[in-house]
Amino acid sequence: MASIQKLTRKSGTVYRVFIRHKGSKTISKVFKSKKLARDYANRIESDLAESLVYGNTHYMRMQLSELIERYMERYDGVNARDRRAQLNAWLSLIGDRYLPEITKYDVRQGIDRLAKGKVKRGDGRNKSIETKKTRSNSTLNRYKATLSALLQFACDEYDLPVNVARQVRARRENDGRVRFLSEQERSALLSACKQSAWDKLYMIVIMAITTGARRSELLRLKWSDINFDHRLAYVKKTKNGEPRVLPLTDDVITELEKYKNDTCSELIFYSPDKPEQPFEFRKLWLKVVDTAQLRNFKFHDLRHTCASYLAQNGASLLQIADVLGHRQIEMTKRYSHLCVDHKKKLIDSVMDKIMLSDRLSEKV
Repeated sequence: MASIQKLTRKSGTVYRVFIRHKGSKTISKVFKSKKLARDYANRIESDLAESLVYGNTHYMRMQLSELIERYMERYDGVNARDRRAQLNAWLSLIGDRYLPEITKYDVRQGIDRLAKGKVKRGDGRNKSIETKKTRSNSTLNRYKATLSALLQFACDEYDLPVNVARQVRARRENDGRVRFLSEQERSALLSACKQSAWDKLYMIVIMAITTGARRSELLRLKWSDINFDHRLAYVKKTKNGEPRVLPLTDDVITELEKYKNDTCSELIFYSPDKPEQPFEFRKLWLKVVDTAQLRNFKFHDLRHTCASYLAQNGASLLQIADVLGHRQIEMTKRYSHLCVDHKKKLIDSVMDKIMLSDRLSEKV
């Protein structure tokens, strides 16, 4: 049974909703208008009525923290640590509420708070430091997508009636950032990598440049994923959830063969301290970037470098999308301005024939 109480505060009049249901904790929430309070009460009571009909009220008694734990127990995607960090951020933004208490307003307000907050970066010593940067719209959309995935899990597994995160519009994103290495920069970076304290840094960098693979995909590679005879690497699960095959160049094969008898771990790029885990090389990466005097360059830009080199050497957007593992060609269009040679050949092959036909007609 729901009831609405009018309250007068210094900030103005508000309306508190009380919803009591046998077997569940009382739900209490404050709204700025009576209409919002009434709409919320009607939605919750409707959910209650539906749950009584179908005999499932589990989601009514489930808190956000419990849902997160159950979700992460079954999460098998890449970057589980980042997924956990984003969900913990939502837990601090929304609070440990019961699932029916979470509204679209909470999601929008949480995204606004994330937009105003400063980005934190690891310092290479398992600690985070606050930077002066704020989160981009694309990053905010990823936070929203993570919450949406969590709530959709509740819909699928515990019959939560609605995924409110889906009802919040994504923020407009700018065209993707494209930063790639010039020939001089590439030479400087590879030279610095060869001098690194981590002997495999050079190998992972040339693999990133020549395959366009993501950092997480490379770090999860095992020796069993490498086919030396056919010069291939098998990525079992990518960011979009699909497997991918990476053709390997002779230089990459040569580097891999130097370490293929290493029996310390199944992983190629393992941590010396914890061989069962990938190596966190951020600190060493930043050092070689500084040594090579590269400005505004991230490890992910090696992926852009691969795509840009392909585009500049005649590859079509479809071919680039296939190499990078893009599901949608929209993601690849950021490299279209570099596909000059391919477009020139296309124009020449088609238009020359048309113009030749016109010239022959004039002679007749």
